[in-house]
Amino acid sequence: MPELTVGVDLGGTNIKVGLVTDRGEIVHRHRVTTESQRGPEAVAERICGACRDLLAAAGSAADSVRGVGVGSPGTIDIANGVVLFSPNLVGWHDIPLRGLIEDGLGMRCVIDNDANVAALAEQWVGVGQGAGSLVLLTLGTGIGGGIVLDGRIWHGGRGVAGEVGHMSIHPDGPVCGCGNRGCLEAYASATAMVRRMRETIAAGTPTVLAEHADELTAARIHAAAVAGDQAARENIEQTGRYLGLGVSNLMHILNPEAVAFSGGVTAAGEMLLDPVRREVRWRTLEASRRDVRISLSALPEDAGLIGAARCFMLA
Repeated sequence: MPELTVGVDLGGTNIKVGLVTDRGEIVHRHRVTTESQRGPEAVAERICGACRDLLAAAGSAADSVRGVGVGSPGTIDIANGVVLFSPNLVGWHDIPLRGLIEDGLGMRCVIDNDANVAALAEQWVGVGQGAGSLVLLTLGTGIGGGIVLDGRIWHGGRGVAGEVGHMSIHPDGPVCGCGNRGCLEAYASATAMVRRMRETIAAGTPTVLAEHADELTAARIHAAAVAGDQAARENIEQTGRYLGLGVSNLMHILNPEAVAFSGGVTAAGEMLLDPVRREVRWRTLEASRRDVRISLSALPEDAGLIGAARCFMLA
């Protein structure tokens, strides 16, 4: 019987838990709502309850479980297992999540940032399988990321490496949510796509999205682009070009073997990736981009679970 690890993907809406083998396969899984409005201790108990239900469903297989890995949104003090701050979870400041889970389950726990563990999963059994290094960009309301070098998460000197959305790509660009100007996030996130589309509509450019100016989403822009709307297609093209600029910077600095994209914006698929790849070809030294895989996530639903478990395995 293979050794198993519990992987936990903690989200603002749902908690997903799974039993993961040492080959990255999920053999049992369970999901509960997060109910973050009840507070951190209640969420920790929901994690523990979900894990107990998972282990009960696994029966005798649960005897080979080694411990629990957790991927949590927010800034994490890795060494002490503390969630320092998580904007997607109500009241999460300096929460000793590792201790709460270890006390609740009576087994060892490791926690890390959710984008970090997702990157680790992609490098291990996803689009980066067989490669030692990978950068993941998560494209949603903002842009997050995770860096894996030599098969391990790169945390940096203070544990906050991977904030790829906040690299500056224009010194006088739009204001980002972080307060800086010209961040990649301010150009290529879903929020940026919506802002740019509203500017297009305000300028009088013909588009079927004009009647939805107050309820625009990246998904609506994508749907319009698929239907042939030129303004929507140009919006996605611009988004891909900005992402390509960011990826080129990452290639020159880190020289990863693979780059992966995940998150809602990736619903645009090749319509988004084509301009990313073109921009990379134009801007990146040939030696830096040679044989680099640029792909959508291969594990869009399971990267959090698998990566959290892998994080425990490597601890």
